[in-house]
Amino acid sequence: MRAALAALVVFSGGAHAQTSLDIYAQRALARALDERCQLFSENERLALDGAFLQARGDLLRAGYEAGRIDRTYDQISRNAANQPCNSDATLAVAANIQSAYVGWQRERFQDYVGAPAMWRANRPYGYDSWVITQTLLDADHSLMAGLYNSDRTYALTIAAAVTSEITSLTLHVRDPQTSPELHDPSLGGLLEVDGVPSWTPYLPPATGSRRFIPSTRWSDENLSYFGFSETALAAFAALDPREAARIEAFNAEGDLVATHYVGVGDFAAALAFVRSSPDWSAGR
Repeated sequence: MRAALAALVVFSGGAHAQTSLDIYAQRALARALDERCQLFSENERLALDGAFLQARGDLLRAGYEAGRIDRTYDQISRNAANQPCNSDATLAVAANIQSAYVGWQRERFQDYVGAPAMWRANRPYGYDSWVITQTLLDADHSLMAGLYNSDRTYALTIAAAVTSEITSLTLHVRDPQTSPELHDPSLGGLLEVDGVPSWTPYLPPATGSRRFIPSTRWSDENLSYFGFSETALAAFAALDPREAARIEAFNAEGDLVATHYVGVGDFAAALAFVRSSPDWSAGR
Protein backbone atom coordinates (compact mmCIF):
# COMPACT_ATOMS: atom_id res chain seq x y z
CA MET A 1 0.00 0.00 0.00
CA ARG A 2 2.72 2.45 -0.89
CA ALA A 3 0.41 4.35 -3.27
CA ALA A 4 -1.14 6.41 -0.49
CA LEU A 5 2.30 7.18 0.89
CA ALA A 6 3.57 8.17 -2.53
CA ALA A 7 0.79 10.73 -2.68
CA LEU A 8 2.63 12.67 0.01
CA VAL A 9 5.39 13.54 -2.47
CA VAL A 10 5.39 17.30 -2.48
CA PHE A 11 5.94 18.28 -6.05
CA SER A 12 6.59 16.78 -9.45
CA GLY A 13 10.19 16.24 -10.39
CA GLY A 14 9.51 16.98 -14.03
CA ALA A 15 9.85 14.59 -16.92
CA HIS A 16 12.56 12.41 -15.37
CA ALA A 17 11.75 9.56 -13.04
CA GLN A 18 12.05 10.50 -9.39
CA THR A 19 14.81 8.90 -7.38
CA SER A 20 14.62 7.93 -3.73
CA LEU A 21 16.74 10.98 -2.97
CA ASP A 22 14.28 13.23 -4.85
CA ILE A 23 11.38 11.87 -2.81
CA TYR A 24 13.30 12.29 0.43
CA ALA A 25 14.21 15.88 -0.47
CA GLN A 26 10.60 16.76 -1.23
CA ARG A 27 9.30 15.39 2.05
CA ALA A 28 12.19 17.01 3.90
CA LEU A 29 11.32 20.38 2.37
CA ALA A 30 7.68 20.09 3.46
CA ARG A 31 8.80 19.11 6.94
CA ALA A 32 11.30 21.97 7.20
CA LEU A 33 8.73 24.51 6.02
CA ASP A 34 6.19 23.21 8.51
CA GLU A 35 8.69 23.45 11.37
CA ARG A 36 9.03 27.17 10.66
CA CYS A 37 5.60 28.08 9.31
CA GLN A 38 3.26 25.65 11.14
CA LEU A 39 1.48 24.69 7.91
CA PHE A 40 -0.30 21.51 8.99
CA SER A 41 -2.66 20.09 11.58
CA GLU A 42 -1.20 17.59 14.02
CA ASN A 43 -2.56 14.59 12.13
CA GLU A 44 -1.33 15.97 8.80
CA ARG A 45 2.07 16.50 10.40
CA LEU A 46 2.15 12.92 11.69
CA ALA A 47 1.29 11.61 8.23
CA LEU A 48 4.09 13.70 6.72
CA ASP A 49 6.51 12.48 9.41
CA GLY A 50 5.65 8.89 8.48
CA ALA A 51 6.27 9.56 4.79
CA PHE A 52 9.54 11.33 5.62
CA LEU A 53 10.76 8.49 7.85
CA GLN A 54 9.95 5.90 5.20
CA ALA A 55 11.85 7.88 2.57
CA ARG A 56 14.83 8.12 4.94
CA GLY A 57 14.69 4.37 5.56
CA ASP A 58 14.67 3.71 1.81
CA LEU A 59 17.87 5.74 1.45
CA LEU A 60 19.60 3.92 4.30
CA ARG A 61 18.67 0.54 2.84
CA ALA A 62 19.94 1.71 -0.57
CA GLY A 63 23.38 2.33 0.93
CA TYR A 64 23.34 6.08 1.60
CA GLU A 65 25.34 7.04 4.68
CA ALA A 66 23.29 8.42 7.56
CA GLY A 67 25.60 11.42 7.79
CA ARG A 68 25.03 12.31 4.15
CA ILE A 69 21.27 12.05 4.60
CA ASP A 70 21.36 14.30 7.65
CA ARG A 71 23.55 16.86 5.88
CA THR A 72 21.05 16.90 3.01
CA TYR A 73 18.26 17.62 5.47
CA ASP A 74 20.27 20.42 7.09
CA GLN A 75 20.87 22.02 3.68
CA ILE A 76 17.19 21.75 2.78
CA SER A 77 16.28 23.37 6.12
CA ARG A 78 18.66 26.26 5.45
CA ASN A 79 17.15 26.75 2.01
CA ALA A 80 13.63 26.62 3.44
CA ALA A 81 14.53 29.36 5.92
CA ASN A 82 14.78 31.77 2.99
CA GLN A 83 11.34 30.86 1.63
CA PRO A 84 8.56 33.12 2.99
CA CYS A 85 5.71 31.32 4.73
CA ASN A 86 3.15 33.12 2.54
CA SER A 87 4.98 32.61 -0.75
CA ASP A 88 3.28 30.82 -3.63
CA ALA A 89 5.86 28.02 -3.41
CA THR A 90 5.24 27.45 0.30
CA LEU A 91 1.47 27.56 -0.07
CA ALA A 92 1.69 25.08 -2.96
CA VAL A 93 3.65 22.66 -0.77
CA ALA A 94 1.02 22.98 1.96
CA ALA A 95 -1.85 22.49 -0.47
CA ASN A 96 -0.30 19.35 -1.95
CA ILE A 97 0.25 17.76 1.46
CA GLN A 98 -3.26 18.63 2.64
CA SER A 99 -4.79 17.27 -0.56
CA ALA A 100 -2.79 14.04 -0.25
CA TYR A 101 -3.84 13.66 3.39
CA VAL A 102 -7.48 13.41 2.34
CA GLY A 103 -6.68 10.11 0.60
CA TRP A 104 -4.19 9.05 3.24
CA GLN A 105 -6.74 9.18 6.06
CA ARG A 106 -9.06 6.83 4.17
CA GLU A 107 -6.45 4.05 4.13
CA ARG A 108 -7.38 1.44 6.72
CA PHE A 109 -4.01 -0.29 6.70
CA GLN A 110 -0.49 -0.02 5.31
CA ASP A 111 2.41 -2.46 5.00
CA TYR A 112 5.86 -1.24 6.03
CA VAL A 113 9.33 -2.71 5.71
CA GLY A 114 10.19 -4.97 8.61
CA ALA A 115 12.04 -8.22 9.20
CA PRO A 116 11.76 -11.12 9.04
CA ALA A 117 8.28 -10.09 7.84
CA MET A 118 6.57 -6.84 6.90
CA TRP A 119 4.94 -4.69 9.55
CA ARG A 120 1.17 -4.50 9.06
CA ALA A 121 -0.19 -1.23 10.42
CA ASN A 122 -3.94 -0.82 10.96
CA ARG A 123 -6.02 2.15 11.93
CA PRO A 124 -7.18 1.71 15.52
CA TYR A 125 -10.65 0.34 16.11
CA GLY A 126 -12.91 1.01 19.06
CA TYR A 127 -11.82 -2.19 20.76
CA ASP A 128 -8.54 -3.71 21.94
CA SER A 129 -6.48 -4.96 19.01
CA TRP A 130 -3.09 -5.04 17.33
CA VAL A 131 -2.40 -1.85 15.38
CA ILE A 132 1.10 -2.83 14.21
CA THR A 133 2.18 -6.44 14.03
CA GLN A 134 4.38 -9.07 12.47
CA THR A 135 4.81 -12.76 13.27
CA LEU A 136 8.16 -14.22 14.30
CA LEU A 137 7.93 -17.85 13.25
CA ASP A 138 9.66 -20.65 15.11
CA ALA A 139 9.12 -24.39 15.18
CA ASP A 140 8.32 -24.37 18.89
CA HIS A 141 8.05 -20.78 20.11
CA SER A 142 6.53 -18.44 17.52
CA LEU A 143 5.81 -14.91 18.70
CA MET A 144 3.82 -11.88 17.60
CA ALA A 145 5.45 -8.49 18.00
CA GLY A 146 4.27 -4.96 17.44
CA LEU A 147 2.01 -2.30 18.89
CA TYR A 148 -1.16 -3.17 20.78
CA ASN A 149 -4.06 -0.82 21.40
CA SER A 150 -5.71 -1.36 24.75
CA ASP A 151 -8.30 1.16 25.94
CA ARG A 152 -6.86 3.82 23.62
CA THR A 153 -3.35 3.34 24.99
CA TYR A 154 -0.58 2.01 22.75
CA ALA A 155 2.13 -0.33 24.06
CA LEU A 156 5.00 -2.13 22.43
CA THR A 157 3.84 -5.72 22.89
CA ILE A 158 5.11 -9.26 22.34
CA ALA A 159 2.74 -12.21 22.51
CA ALA A 160 3.20 -15.99 22.74
CA ALA A 161 0.68 -18.79 22.41
CA VAL A 162 -1.16 -19.24 25.67
CA THR A 163 -0.18 -22.93 25.56
CA SER A 164 3.52 -22.06 25.25
CA GLU A 165 5.98 -22.68 28.06
CA ILE A 166 7.06 -19.02 27.78
CA THR A 167 6.33 -17.14 31.01
CA SER A 168 8.62 -14.12 30.68
CA LEU A 169 10.45 -12.10 28.03
CA THR A 170 13.21 -9.54 27.76
CA LEU A 171 13.79 -7.05 24.93
CA HIS A 172 17.32 -5.91 24.07
CA VAL A 173 18.07 -2.86 21.90
CA ARG A 174 21.20 -0.90 21.08
CA ASP A 175 21.65 2.18 23.24
CA PRO A 176 22.61 5.06 20.89
CA GLN A 177 24.03 7.02 23.83
CA THR A 178 26.70 4.46 24.66
CA SER A 179 26.88 2.72 21.25
CA PRO A 180 26.31 5.43 18.63
CA GLU A 181 27.41 3.23 15.71
CA LEU A 182 25.58 0.19 14.37
CA HIS A 183 27.02 -3.04 15.77
CA ASP A 184 28.00 -5.80 13.33
CA PRO A 185 29.43 -8.76 15.27
CA SER A 186 30.54 -10.38 12.00
CA LEU A 187 32.79 -7.40 11.18
CA GLY A 188 31.35 -7.06 7.71
CA GLY A 189 31.12 -10.80 7.10
CA LEU A 190 34.70 -11.60 8.12
CA LEU A 191 33.57 -13.70 11.08
CA GLU A 192 30.99 -16.44 11.31
CA VAL A 193 28.60 -15.67 14.15
CA ASP A 194 26.02 -18.20 15.26
CA GLY A 195 22.44 -17.05 15.36
CA VAL A 196 22.81 -13.95 13.20
CA PRO A 197 19.70 -13.52 11.04
CA SER A 198 20.16 -13.58 7.28
CA TRP A 199 18.42 -10.23 6.78
CA THR A 200 20.73 -7.99 8.82
CA PRO A 201 24.18 -8.09 10.41
CA TYR A 202 23.30 -5.26 12.82
CA LEU A 203 22.42 -6.57 16.28
CA PRO A 204 22.39 -5.21 19.83
CA PRO A 205 25.96 -5.18 21.20
CA ALA A 206 26.93 -7.25 24.22
CA THR A 207 27.76 -4.00 26.00
CA GLY A 208 26.09 -0.73 25.13
CA SER A 209 22.55 -2.05 24.87
CA ARG A 210 19.38 -1.56 26.90
CA ARG A 211 17.35 -4.38 28.42
CA PHE A 212 13.62 -4.01 28.97
CA ILE A 213 11.27 -6.28 30.86
CA PRO A 214 7.48 -6.22 30.42
CA SER A 215 5.54 -3.73 32.52
CA THR A 216 2.19 -5.48 32.07
CA ARG A 217 0.92 -8.94 31.22
CA TRP A 218 -2.51 -10.27 30.25
CA SER A 219 -4.00 -13.19 28.34
CA ASP A 220 -6.96 -14.15 26.21
CA GLU A 221 -8.04 -17.56 24.97
CA ASN A 222 -5.21 -17.71 22.42
CA LEU A 223 -2.29 -15.54 23.47
CA SER A 224 -0.29 -14.38 26.45
CA TYR A 225 0.63 -10.71 26.01
CA PHE A 226 3.70 -8.96 27.40
CA GLY A 227 3.39 -5.17 27.25
CA PHE A 228 6.39 -2.85 27.56
CA SER A 229 6.75 0.70 28.82
CA GLU A 230 6.53 3.89 26.80
CA THR A 231 10.30 4.18 27.27
CA ALA A 232 10.79 0.82 25.56
CA LEU A 233 8.50 1.85 22.70
CA ALA A 234 10.42 5.08 22.18
CA ALA A 235 13.78 3.27 22.30
CA PHE A 236 12.68 0.68 19.72
CA ALA A 237 11.12 3.23 17.37
CA ALA A 238 14.27 5.39 17.48
CA LEU A 239 16.59 2.62 16.25
CA ASP A 240 18.15 2.60 12.80
CA PRO A 241 15.82 1.00 10.21
CA ARG A 242 18.58 -1.46 9.27
CA GLU A 243 19.11 -3.03 12.68
CA ALA A 244 17.38 -5.59 14.84
CA ALA A 245 16.30 -5.94 18.44
CA ARG A 246 16.68 -9.22 20.32
CA ILE A 247 13.89 -10.96 22.21
CA GLU A 248 14.76 -13.60 24.79
CA ALA A 249 12.01 -15.91 26.04
CA PHE A 250 12.14 -17.85 29.32
CA ASN A 251 10.12 -20.60 30.95
CA ALA A 252 8.86 -20.73 34.53
CA GLU A 253 12.22 -22.11 35.75
CA GLY A 254 14.03 -19.11 34.23
CA ASP A 255 15.61 -21.15 31.43
CA LEU A 256 16.12 -19.47 28.06
CA VAL A 257 13.88 -21.36 25.62
CA ALA A 258 13.96 -19.12 22.53
CA THR A 259 15.79 -16.17 21.01
CA HIS A 260 14.21 -14.09 18.27
CA TYR A 261 15.41 -11.08 16.31
CA VAL A 262 12.94 -8.52 15.03
CA GLY A 263 13.98 -6.00 12.40
CA VAL A 264 13.16 -2.38 13.14
CA GLY A 265 12.57 -1.46 9.51
CA ASP A 266 10.03 1.33 9.10
CA PHE A 267 8.35 0.76 12.46
CA ALA A 268 8.57 4.49 13.25
CA ALA A 269 6.73 5.29 10.01
CA ALA A 270 4.08 2.70 10.85
CA LEU A 271 3.72 4.30 14.29
CA ALA A 272 3.13 7.70 12.66
CA PHE A 273 0.47 6.10 10.43
CA VAL A 274 -1.36 4.75 13.47
CA ARG A 275 -1.07 8.00 15.41
CA SER A 276 -2.31 10.03 12.43
CA SER A 277 -5.58 8.15 12.52
CA PRO A 278 -8.59 10.45 12.06
CA ASP A 279 -10.61 8.27 14.43
CA TRP A 280 -8.97 9.56 17.58
CA SER A 281 -7.11 12.73 18.47
CA ALA A 282 -3.48 12.72 17.33
CA GLY A 283 -0.63 11.52 19.49
CA ARG A 284 -2.39 8.78 21.44
